[in-house]
Amino acid sequence: MRNLIDVTGASGSVYRFHRLRDGRPLSAMGGNYVYSRESGDGYEVVYVGQGENLLKDAHARWDEAVKTQAAAHLYTRLNISERVRQHEHADILAAAQPAMNARRRKAAAA
Repeated sequence: MRNLIDVTGASGSVYRFHRLRDGRPLSAMGGNYVYSRESGDGYEVVYVGQGENLLKDAHARWDEAVKTQAAAHLYTRLNISERVRQHEHADILAAAQPAMNARRRKAAAA
């Protein structure tokens, strides 16, 4: 398992995320986060989220991700600027197309 991962967006920009480890608290600052699972020699992003308070928001769908997607790791990226955070979120979503995000969009459209 990696402590850092680089996630590439559809634009080609690369975003560095830090793995949440036992004993390391989440920040109450804004940022982006990804849930991932092991995939061969790498990882697969199963959910991408963003929020104003990582301490509160980053765990919002974690239990679901573990149960339905075998998520094993939570990675975060601090980003106080809401505008930049939303841009990065959209860029990563467009490239990764995580399963949990796709299900949420389908449910919202129904």
